[in-house]
Amino acid sequence: MIIPMKKYSFMVYHKEYNDFLTRIRELGAVHIIEQEGSMEGHETLDHLLTLHKRYNATIKQLTRLKKEEQSPTTEMEGEAILARYQELTAAVEKASAQMLQNEKELAQFEPWGDFSWESIQQLRDAGYHIRFFSCPSRKLQKEWEEEYNLFYINEISAVEYFITVTKDPKFYLDADEIHLPKRSAQAIRKAQTKLEAIIAEHKKAIQDLAEQGIPALKRAKNLIQEEIDFKKVLLNTAPQAEEKVMVLEAWVPEEKSAALNAFLDTTGAYYEFRDPTPEDKVPVKLKNNRFARLYEMIGELYSLPNYNEIDLTPFFAPFYMLFFGFCLGDAGYGLLFILGALFARRKAKPEMKPLLSLVVWLGLATVAMGAIGGTVFGMNLIEADIPWLEGAKKYMLNPDKLFNLSLIIGAVQILFGMFLKVANISKRQGFRYAFGTIGWIILLLGGGAVYLLQTKEILTGNLYNIVLYAVLGVAGLFILVLNDPKRNIFMNIGSGLWDSYNMVTGLLGDVLSYIRLFALGISSAVMGFVFNDLAISLSGNTPVVSQLVMIIILLIGHGMNIFMSGLGSMVHPMRLTFVEFYKNAGFEGGGKKYTPFSKIEK
Repeated sequence: MIIPMKKYSFMVYHKEYNDFLTRIRELGAVHIIEQEGSMEGHETLDHLLTLHKRYNATIKQLTRLKKEEQSPTTEMEGEAILARYQELTAAVEKASAQMLQNEKELAQFEPWGDFSWESIQQLRDAGYHIRFFSCPSRKLQKEWEEEYNLFYINEISAVEYFITVTKDPKFYLDADEIHLPKRSAQAIRKAQTKLEAIIAEHKKAIQDLAEQGIPALKRAKNLIQEEIDFKKVLLNTAPQAEEKVMVLEAWVPEEKSAALNAFLDTTGAYYEFRDPTPEDKVPVKLKNNRFARLYEMIGELYSLPNYNEIDLTPFFAPFYMLFFGFCLGDAGYGLLFILGALFARRKAKPEMKPLLSLVVWLGLATVAMGAIGGTVFGMNLIEADIPWLEGAKKYMLNPDKLFNLSLIIGAVQILFGMFLKVANISKRQGFRYAFGTIGWIILLLGGGAVYLLQTKEILTGNLYNIVLYAVLGVAGLFILVLNDPKRNIFMNIGSGLWDSYNMVTGLLGDVLSYIRLFALGISSAVMGFVFNDLAISLSGNTPVVSQLVMIIILLIGHGMNIFMSGLGSMVHPMRLTFVEFYKNAGFEGGGKKYTPFSKIEK
């Protein structure tokens, strides 16, 4: 459910304003209303935001490097650690760039081998000029050897590398002259060794920061975040009466209103509050039971509901769990999910425990649907010759029945969504505006009921015709005539006909979309069966070795299947929820999360 909100307006004397904000932040109940354009082009805020990003990036990088779970913390302040980290990373980048340049220079020496520039210089001092050339072997001219005192050094891929030793430095050869680095290859290698030592030293210092400095960085980041939050509140404050009075607007959950009022009565601030209007952009705070709360993270991946509609989380949660189990469809895999999540939950951080609890519920659904489909680790229990399972096999569903079940579940969820759409429209606009949707519910449920009663021969003859036309008449009245109380009858009929076309084609496509539940479940079972068959057929007959090969194939195969099928089992139920169910439930979304002005928990 969505927690009701109250809109507050505060008026505070300017000299008491900062103290007022400090005290109200400790309550952690007030969601500040942002004024349009209030935070644009503010240098101090931009600087703080940039600094906060740097802290975030540094913490993320150091967390990846951290190896020890428990390690001593440094006494350095977060700001000093950030500066030190950036200094070290800059030094590593500079040294790495220099090493790359050295590698390029070393590559130039490869055709020439190791030689001393001192020897070259001695020849130059004696009046000889040494020049380095390369030339395709086919272009090399024999007379160059005597004319230019040519010495062959190397041949690589039909390219000759040679030098000339002459008294005259000015001559032309039809070859590429090469200008080698001023340092020798040996000097470059020594420089590389020195740079490697520098990089290793800096990386060790960075590793020490990763082991000891993260807590201090997080504290500093939190202080910056609190400063940002405080600055945003000041920027969203409207000074009045020659800046003597500060006016601030905020949203407060109704459940915290009494505590806030009690606090405000102890201050000299003037305040007033009211209920939201339909035009207000009210932040959203969800409050659900322990089961539905686990699925809020899934709903937030798409969008929060807006304040004026129903929170669909508790309504899609059971369906999502069922869909996941249907898609994965293997009781063995579900059992692994449950055991793995329960084991991981024992040592997990508090923020990870809800996710692991969700995995347990999804695992339970997978076990249930795997049992219904008769699949355990890729084995088909329906066809297996297991005497003690014979009594349970009559409750298991073959692929044909699973196919039909997927369509039935889809139809049920779509109809359920239509009932929620009636409630949503009634909440936003009023019950009269939901008549069109009510007409479709009457048509679908009434038509289905009439069909079933006729096949059972309960409705026959004239009675069947009377009931059928009554259902069609009432449904048609709501769909074509009463779909919008503000429009005239002709506009309603035209709009109703167009909506009917979209509804009929859309409903068929929506129901057929649920076939993916069956398809994914079957593909998971088939892949499991294939890996079982491969493990048996490829393991051979050698004792011990055969068993090892079988275990390896089973572990790799089922591991891949769990990963791929598990990924599909997460994504496709989301698609059915966010597209088919949300559309038929009239979900609008676009809600902004309730974020109170408060101190950050350390």
